[in-house]
Amino acid sequence: MSDRRTRLVTLRDTLTLLIEDADEKTAPSLSRELRAVMAELESIPEAGKKATADELKERRAARQADAEARARSEGV
Repeated sequence: MSDRRTRLVTLRDTLTLLIEDADEKTAPSLSRELRAVMAELESIPEAGKKATADELKERRAARQADAEARARSEGV
């Protein structure tokens, strides 16, 4: 897990605990912070997990290679 991701996970967990005990004045601002942290966490790929763009690029390359192999085998 990246250092930034680790800090965001810790912050998310801390904010969650703080919201549980927050009064009605501080709960909304803590909730906004929690939403922002969660959005940023979603934008950071997990370690070992590829970004969607990378996955799509790999699939496209595999399809193209397969099509080229079929074309060669068919003599086209």
